[in-house]
Amino acid sequence: MDHDRAPLTAGDLGERALIERIAPRFGPPATGEVWSGDDTATLRAPGAELLFTTDLMVEDVDFKLSYSSGFDVGWKLIAANASDIAAMGGRPWRAVASIALRSETEVAFVEAFADGMAELSKELGLGLVGGDFSSGREISVSVAMLGIAPDEGPVLRSGARVGDVLCVTGALGGAAGGLLVLEEGIDGPGSGERGALMAASQRPRPRVNEGRVLAAHAHAMIDLSDGLAVDLGHMTEASGVGCEVDLDAVPLHEALGWLRDRRPQTDPLSLALTGGEDFELLLCLDGSELSEARARLGEQGTSLTRIGVVTEGPARIGNKDLDDWRAQGWEHLHNR
Repeated sequence: MDHDRAPLTAGDLGERALIERIAPRFGPPATGEVWSGDDTATLRAPGAELLFTTDLMVEDVDFKLSYSSGFDVGWKLIAANASDIAAMGGRPWRAVASIALRSETEVAFVEAFADGMAELSKELGLGLVGGDFSSGREISVSVAMLGIAPDEGPVLRSGARVGDVLCVTGALGGAAGGLLVLEEGIDGPGSGERGALMAASQRPRPRVNEGRVLAAHAHAMIDLSDGLAVDLGHMTEASGVGCEVDLDAVPLHEALGWLRDRRPQTDPLSLALTGGEDFELLLCLDGSELSEARARLGEQGTSLTRIGVVTEGPARIGNKDLDDWRAQGWEHLHNR
């Protein structure tokens, strides 16, 4: 290898050569379909209700190249979209991706980005059928994804009923904790805990299988992309209900204790409530179905924790109004 040679950049290749270099990673098209290589993809409609979502990630807003690899960015972009599909109880089916690059962006980053998308897409059974390249002042990437709704129809965030129990899958706060580790360079004994937090931030796993199981039980469901407080607010507002959440019941990522030991000002509960990007599922269901739903998720190695109850109102987390917590959460385009 010639270590003195400058890295190959997107500007060296141009759009057509980049497409030819990247497209083979996503495999041959399904029978009867046309994927990358024509003006549009052609798909065979599955004869079921479709779900359609999109997500955009922008350099220095949603990721930083100082700690995010191309693989991380590609993986997380697919995960964010798949998590939206999971929140409706559906399964990811087909997607297109777009990326804007500076001309000096190294081709190695683009290839790693494609590898990250391809690996998670393969795990999810998702066909990435095409996309587009453009130039920009910073790197921005987006995916538009189609999903297949469950047979009983999609689970909406507007179906919560007074008396339902509120539950979450998995544990919360890990993604926000991992972001602190990366941005502040936190290190020390406990490489397993540090690695777990970084993985929660950079390689989240959408709860697709869990969402499909929970679709048979949930009256309402939403994915935790903006943090428990913000997303719970979305659900209660859409459903016209209130809630009571027990702070002691909120499941915290097990590595947050390690982070607090090295960063004493860390409040694991605040990270869980307002941090965002955990991509767990928040749902409400009849209390009589909780045991069965918990058992079915347990077969997949995923926990389901009751954290509260749906009420007529107001909406509260602990002894504070939900809106007080929501004000601390993340919202794009909101001046802080």
